[in-house]
Amino acid sequence: MGKCLKNSFFVFIWYHRWNFRSILGSILLINLLSCNEKEDQLNFGVFPDQNYTPSEAWERFDTLKQNKSLFNQGITKSQWWLGFTVVNDADSLQSLLFVSNNPHINRIQVFENGANSSSMDLGDLYPFEKRPFLDRDLIIPFTIPANGKLQVLLQMDKSGETFHIEPEILDFQTFYQKKTNDTLIIGGILGWMCIIFIFAVFFAAELKSWSGAIYAAYVLAISLWLATHWGLTFQFLWPTQTTWTGIARPFFNLMTNVLILLLVVNFFPPTVTGKKTAKWIWVTSIFQALMALSLLLPFGIMDGVSSKSLFLQITLLVSLLTSILILLYPFLQWKAKVPLAGYYLLGIAILALFGIVLQLNQKILPMGLPHYLVDYGSAFALMGETGVITAAFAKRASLFKKEKEKLSIEILEREKQTAEHLIQVQEDERKRLGRDLHDSIGGMLASLYIKTETIEENYSKQSLNELRQMIEQSIQEARSLSHNLTPHYLEENGLENVLKVQIELLEKKYPLKIHFYYQVSTDLGKSTELILYRIINELLQNMVKHSEAKKALISISEREGELELIAEDDGKGIDPDLSLKGIGLKNIQERVAYLKGKMELESSASGTSHIIIIPLHA
Repeated sequence: MGKCLKNSFFVFIWYHRWNFRSILGSILLINLLSCNEKEDQLNFGVFPDQNYTPSEAWERFDTLKQNKSLFNQGITKSQWWLGFTVVNDADSLQSLLFVSNNPHINRIQVFENGANSSSMDLGDLYPFEKRPFLDRDLIIPFTIPANGKLQVLLQMDKSGETFHIEPEILDFQTFYQKKTNDTLIIGGILGWMCIIFIFAVFFAAELKSWSGAIYAAYVLAISLWLATHWGLTFQFLWPTQTTWTGIARPFFNLMTNVLILLLVVNFFPPTVTGKKTAKWIWVTSIFQALMALSLLLPFGIMDGVSSKSLFLQITLLVSLLTSILILLYPFLQWKAKVPLAGYYLLGIAILALFGIVLQLNQKILPMGLPHYLVDYGSAFALMGETGVITAAFAKRASLFKKEKEKLSIEILEREKQTAEHLIQVQEDERKRLGRDLHDSIGGMLASLYIKTETIEENYSKQSLNELRQMIEQSIQEARSLSHNLTPHYLEENGLENVLKVQIELLEKKYPLKIHFYYQVSTDLGKSTELILYRIINELLQNMVKHSEAKKALISISEREGELELIAEDDGKGIDPDLSLKGIGLKNIQERVAYLKGKMELESSASGTSHIIIIPLHA
């Protein structure tokens, strides 16, 4: 407890010295919480290997102070010896497990009670099935005789890599209880990542943007990095690929850095601010991508201790640069008030906070953090980061949907304006033709009819009557055409009255009785009334010219926000082949479609029925 208070004091002093209240205040809280942990780790001693034989190492063991519960060397170029003693005060045999809490040690050789030959060899250099205890972590089983003790020396090879170990000695019951808890935590974290990955794929498909696809790839890469960090991939995905096991973590680490950099610069293109930072992001991304690809080259960049150490040091530096860039770039976007930049800044700040805490604990200021926080702290931070970034994508999808709906409405409005303009052009042309028919041809026929009265003395009365009848029919036809082309007084008299006049004219001209029913209270508007007039007129023309009907019904009614138009007759029906080719029906269908309506047609030898439903507020 005194050690924890001492560490807390140093953090407190640093906190007030630099005044980083948001970050170091959290570090202080985490450190104080870690002080409440029960210190039940194994006490051991450790010394570097200087090409010692087992006998020489046992000589060092006799004077070794076993007062450590945590050893953090950072990147080391040498192997290390770890020694500890376990005493069994019970009167029965005791079986215990040495849990390294570090699944990434290249090789461990186990020496017991002064032996010069190893009793067990294990580590990442051996296939998974060769482990003495099959588990994602490196675990060594021991048996201690009754009222006896066990002295153990472990030669550990982590040369060229970061060496951090906080081992425990557990009985089987405690181990499986701990394993159950760890499995629940790991399962929850990876389950969360799976859900986020599904959301990311959905966003990629929904937004149809590279940022969604990059985010999905980032979540997948970070999930593989976590699984590799916990030793799960070696256990389940590549249990025999010992070479790949050694390079998997730095590979996924670099790819994760590349993807998070690409994600932030694709989500916030540097159109407003941050162009220089964006260039650094691209340069850093390309450099790290090349580093990741170099791990896949056949000459083995991670084989030598010096080259491996240098490579990991460079990886650490570019990871630090990545952290700075992914904090700086969203900050610049947020400062420029770019939408959603605050989400990214918050999410990455959570990850950066945990990263700073863990780096301080391992490299600068050991705070006695429990191993589960060291193991799962990054995962908890990633859960927070991906949660906030996913919220940003959800918000963006919502904004995208609203913009899409707004754009769709604008397109529909423009289409409506264009269609109304075309209709107006057509109506203007119809009016011109109607006027020409009425004023020119109609006038000429009327003059011709009057002229027949002046030539009655030179021609027979019968011939003149026939001529007058033909002229009168031509006048009526011209009036009918003129009326059809230009529905006079539609605006002044309304659709109902104009249709009544039209039906009366047809009943006088053709042997057809038409029942007309009109019950509409909603103002349909000029363009809708005009289109309905054209539809009904087309239906009436089909009845009088083709159906040979004696009775017909035209019904227009309003119900539940819809306009229902029914046209029925008792004629001979419509030939199905001709109905598909008829221009009249096509014109009706096009006009109904323009009004967002639908039409049903039923025809037989006993008559034809048209039912047209048009939404009033389409």
